[in-house]
Amino acid sequence: MWRAAVDSGRAGRVGAVGGVLAVLAAATGFLSLTGLLVTIGGTLGVAVVTFPRARLESTFRLVEAALAEPADLRELVVMLRRLGRIHRVDGPVVLERAAAGLSDPFLRRAIVLALECDDQEELEELLLGEAQGRAAEGEAARHVLATLGKLFPAFGLIGTLIGLALLLRNLSGADVAAIGPGLGIAVLTTLYGAILSNVVVLPLATRLQAHLARETLRCQMIIDGVLLIARQEFPTRIERVLRAYLGTGVAARTADGVRRAERAA
Repeated sequence: MWRAAVDSGRAGRVGAVGGVLAVLAAATGFLSLTGLLVTIGGTLGVAVVTFPRARLESTFRLVEAALAEPADLRELVVMLRRLGRIHRVDGPVVLERAAAGLSDPFLRRAIVLALECDDQEELEELLLGEAQGRAAEGEAARHVLATLGKLFPAFGLIGTLIGLALLLRNLSGADVAAIGPGLGIAVLTTLYGAILSNVVVLPLATRLQAHLARETLRCQMIIDGVLLIARQEFPTRIERVLRAYLGTGVAARTADGVRRAERAA
């Protein structure tokens, strides 16, 4: 089972580590099903009520993508150069067939728009609109994780109050053993909330933010590359322009792409 989790990718390894931690918590007495139900169940319940199902599913997909190995941008440069050569030498029909086999949905969509639009400004606005939609989806996912990062400690505190209420209710009794469960819930729910927020959710949010920044750069490269392809530029020029993104001017070019997207909006 462990090998199957490792072979399933980084997300599987994270799940395997979580399973090991759960076993260790049970062995050392730090596992409380009631505390987990209050902290995790309460947080997920509020998240389901707050966010639509489509947004939660999109967040899961983006987090899974963020945990995967980042795509090599040099391969994107080679791909765009190859598509530029196909358009220049073989024509739009062959380019359309080549685009149908692309795995990147944004690149595939960009090539289709390039073949449909004759006006360069219209094409650029359409591509920037597509990129802005993807960026909005990523920002919505980041907002979901930020909300979860706040909800876990909040429900940890709620669990603490529940445990204290149970503790105070049993103080008048003569059975000292009845005090233990309430005290355990009070302490462990706060611990669960802090761990889930600071050790799980917030690092995932940071990882997602880095992934979204890479995707923004990737989309900008695709936009510039497809605009050059639509003008039937030389493949060598397409490669030269796109390789500038791999150098020191990446941050400036990304910021410029964001400004262009804002103007298009």
